[in-house]
Amino acid sequence: MDRDAVAQHDGCPRSHLPRRLEAALASAEHRPPHWGEPTWHGPQIVPVRLDLARSANTDFERIVLTIRLAVAAAVGRPMPAFDIALRRYWDHQHPGEPLEEYLRRDGLVTRFGRALPEQMKAALGEIAQTLALPGMLDSAVGQLTGALVRALREHRRAVSALAGGARFAHLLEADTDLETLSYYPHLLAWELARLPARKQIAPVVLLDTFEDIGDRTHREMERLLQHVVRLMPNVFFVVTGRSRLQWADPALHGQLDWTGPAAWPGLADRELTAPRAGAADPGGRRQVLIGDFSEEGCQDFLTHRLRAGGRPLIDPTPRGVISDRSHGLPLYLDLAVMRVLEYSPHRPHPRPVRLRCRLPRPDRPHPHRSHPR
Repeated sequence: MDRDAVAQHDGCPRSHLPRRLEAALASAEHRPPHWGEPTWHGPQIVPVRLDLARSANTDFERIVLTIRLAVAAAVGRPMPAFDIALRRYWDHQHPGEPLEEYLRRDGLVTRFGRALPEQMKAALGEIAQTLALPGMLDSAVGQLTGALVRALREHRRAVSALAGGARFAHLLEADTDLETLSYYPHLLAWELARLPARKQIAPVVLLDTFEDIGDRTHREMERLLQHVVRLMPNVFFVVTGRSRLQWADPALHGQLDWTGPAAWPGLADRELTAPRAGAADPGGRRQVLIGDFSEEGCQDFLTHRLRAGGRPLIDPTPRGVISDRSHGLPLYLDLAVMRVLEYSPHRPHPRPVRLRCRLPRPDRPHPHRSHPR
């Protein structure tokens, strides 16, 4: 399932690589020469970068809207199942605030144009006409969705085109909250899949500064975003941040809805030999290290690299010393692990003092000024 999600964790300047990726995917003229010629010959690539940094103040509603806006600008036609669900949600959550006004005030109209409001209106008008309820278009979206649900339940031929959307009727009846909104991308993915060949697109969503959406104890925003990734298999997601994406860790069951190596096999490998940016394996591992590890990345690697009986072999204090002394350098961490392995299982773990040594770093650019590899 994670074949359409790639995670990159690094110590490089924030947003530098995602911005370059977005520009290069949008137009070949912005592709750096040393990246080589593009090899993609499929549908039009539609990149959209979402800045998740705290300073950007990007909430979950804006994320869903931005993805839909990018599709609207590229495809130029309504997505009826998704659009009516979104309109119902918006009217319940933002009474008296037209979606068009929100998009204009938030600067999204400037970025993506005015196509979405027009497409949503066209979708609602088409459904109202199909149900012979044209008078409900502007005044009672709730009544319109109610009539649509009844028609779907009764398997009316007039709405057969929408009947193929699994969970469509259920989502129109569910509470209009963020939890329900997080399942709407399923409808958008279904609409994208049934586009005619000449309208097909390949959306690429770049989730930038992923570490700012929460921490190891507050994962609600991450849980909602995971719904989006999981429910849109025909969209390619690139997650960039300073730490590894932990979705393949079974210990997160209960905090996230899809966890473990069975759900995310490409995110499960913790070896330092995982492909670097210059040699990513398109059919295997999906964690790509760029630059050096973050502090959290060091701790995570050392915790999981050596284990026995389900517990880390390196105690917390030595882990902290190794992490602090490594400055995130992967080679240092690997050598430190080898040093630990020199101690037999019958001897005590190395004390912090035995590990207080620095390894010379090779000549390389400063980690905060390095170029993407």
